[in-house]
Amino acid sequence: MSDLENHFGDDASLTEADNKNILDFLVQNSAEKSTQEASVYMLDSIGDNNIIAMTQTTFWKHQHENIPKTLFKHDKIKSKANCKACHSDVEKGLIEDDKIKNIRSFM
Repeated sequence: MSDLENHFGDDASLTEADNKNILDFLVQNSAEKSTQEASVYMLDSIGDNNIIAMTQTTFWKHQHENIPKTLFKHDKIKSKANCKACHSDVEKGLIEDDKIKNIRSFM
């Protein structure tokens, strides 16, 4: 949130008020404060590493290791960062196993 003008190659600058509101939300709902099992595993897999993308964590890589790499290039997915393509409850901050789409629907 402190360098949004250089956000993965885009300028995602916000007003000071919007930045504060979003940052407050992110801190209140961070993995450090979550009791969700995936959050605990994700934090453990980050350790002391300077990782800014979930897809770079050992936990994410392990959870997705059996998914063909080509699937992430599918027109309806486009990248590893598009969690919503397969995890229909991710916008609620959840990734429940029974809400994951069958990857065969993308083949």
